Amino acid sequence: MTRTIISSTALGLLVAAVTGGIYPATAGVGAWSDGAKASGRLIAEGVNAEGRLSAGIEIILPPGWKTYWRMPGDAGIAPQIDFGTSDNVGAASVRFPTPHRYEDGYGVTNIYEDRVVLPVEVPVLDPTRPVHLEVNMNLGVCEVVCIPDAISMDLEIEPGERDGFAAALLAAARQALPAKPEPGVFAVTGVNRDGGTDKRPVFVFNAVVPDAENAEVFVEGPYGWFPDVPKYTGRAGAAAAYQVKFSRLGAKTPIEGAAFTVLIVSGDRAIEQVIHLD
Repeated sequence: MTRTIISSTALGLLVAAVTGGIYPATAGVGAWSDGAKASGRLIAEGVNAEGRLSAGIEIILPPGWKTYWRMPGDAGIAPQIDFGTSDNVGAASVRFPTPHRYEDGYGVTNIYEDRVVLPVEVPVLDPTRPVHLEVNMNLGVCEVVCIPDAISMDLEIEPGERDGFAAALLAAARQALPAKPEPGVFAVTGVNRDGGTDKRPVFVFNAVVPDAENAEVFVEGPYGWFPDVPKYTGRAGAAAAYQVKFSRLGAKTPIEGAAFTVLIVSGDRAIEQVIHLD
């Protein structure tokens, strides 16, 4: 399946096209809450037949400012998202659109600019009762300097309520998510240890990738593992090879059986895949 990557600016234009360019206050769209620099709101299209609430966190940033993906890179602050004060819901699952890799001469970070919507799915405990969705979010925002920011957002969703405007926002946001791997076409095929020390191990990830040499690869390891930018090192048969060095100086998780989340961007397509070290 082809998945088009949509920039934050294009995402806003797409939503405007879908909705006629009007951003109304509706039942499924919360009020804006301001942090020090960023602003955010919750959006929700309603509860589906499986009893799950389809929602999202919409963040906007001033011109020239940026915030970070779940793995920030060499610097920055990973977002912390807490739904613990919500009512009538289970554990929320938050997804992250494909980030942009940014190099400023001092380091490489993984960022969002302008606007981003994080799709959220939340199991509803009792669909006959209202849902009070509340999120407290801490994030780093940067221009020339970086500062911590905090935003608290909330939204009340009534039973049976559906919001077409919120649905359009979320449909556009889901188009910015990486797709599932396509075996034999675009997928990670394996990972193996390639030396280094136990505190700074090196791994090689093999993948079938269109235009492999120009692809952008993002790799996340277990908690406390900090990756360098993956390097394309050539081909191993039909697969491309990407070498990644990790720093795991304070990590408590073992190397054996480690799980990695790999995001690969090639042209206008992106996939995300979890793979385990054999």
